[in-house]
Amino acid sequence: MENDLITVVVPIYNMGSYLMKAVDSLLKQKYRHYEIILVDDGSTDNSSELCDELASKHEIIRVIHKKNGGLSSARNCGIEGARGKYIIFPDPDDWVDENYLSALVEQQADEIDLEICGNYIVTHTKQVIQNNGAKKEIFNKKDAILHLLAQTEYCGFAWNKLYHLDIIYRNNLRFDEELGMAQDLHFAFRYILKCGKISYNPEPHYFYVQHKAGVTNINHPLSQRKISGLKTYDKLLELAKVYVPEAVPIIGATIANQNLSFLYIYYNSGMNDEVLKERLYTNFKKYKHYFFRNRKYGFSHRILGLIALINPELHYKLKKMKHRGDQ
Repeated sequence: MENDLITVVVPIYNMGSYLMKAVDSLLKQKYRHYEIILVDDGSTDNSSELCDELASKHEIIRVIHKKNGGLSSARNCGIEGARGKYIIFPDPDDWVDENYLSALVEQQADEIDLEICGNYIVTHTKQVIQNNGAKKEIFNKKDAILHLLAQTEYCGFAWNKLYHLDIIYRNNLRFDEELGMAQDLHFAFRYILKCGKISYNPEPHYFYVQHKAGVTNINHPLSQRKISGLKTYDKLLELAKVYVPEAVPIIGATIANQNLSFLYIYYNSGMNDEVLKERLYTNFKKYKHYFFRNRKYGFSHRILGLIALINPELHYKLKKMKHRGDQ
């Protein structure tokens, strides 16, 4: 591995309409010692051709074409092909500012094993700074994981974290290809367990585009990919029980809240799957004590959760009325 070289891995699947903007922003970095690997994960649009075109024009860009295997598979392919000392995973539908890499490198100090930056959230109506008001901090592994799971600051995303490849290789860490949603959170959790110190600077350098069809968008049915996120949190819970018991209540509350949200989407989208409905309801009941004790969720949200225990359909109707009143 070349000293201080950063490998930037961009996983791509049918992102032809976004790709050029994302790569153009990566090519404008003030930090000059980096390479870009575009992993074409079996795209069926013009993404493959665009990747090859970009590589033909820029020496720092390499392309890996592979059979479609999903996001984790594409990122793992990038890890295997990396030549750098560090690695980061920006998404192809987002973009970065010119200080994206340099700001992360500047956080490095003795015994820092992971550097994290802040970000903007870009919606169809506005642009906001994520974690506004947070401060620079250096965490130990336990505190870093608690912040990671609380999702109040840097969250589990792979695009705001500069990972050290020696830690990845030494511990045989890879993204779990069995997981759909939140596989980057699962990876970050396992990586941090191998760290000494973690540096966080909330100054934003990444523009995260939040699309309308999000994980809990109430107007979209529950896809298998969305539901697969529950498996991710089950795995996180088992890890927490062994390594960070203090994180168990946070994960348990998140599992309960996810199932409650999915129950709402189930009714709102008119689904008819009694097995799925019972699974969501049972999971909510199983972890309800964590949910009701977590003050992250407001009083009215917890009251609606209490109603869901008695009558999930009534919970849906009352929450629907609340949504209409808030508009």
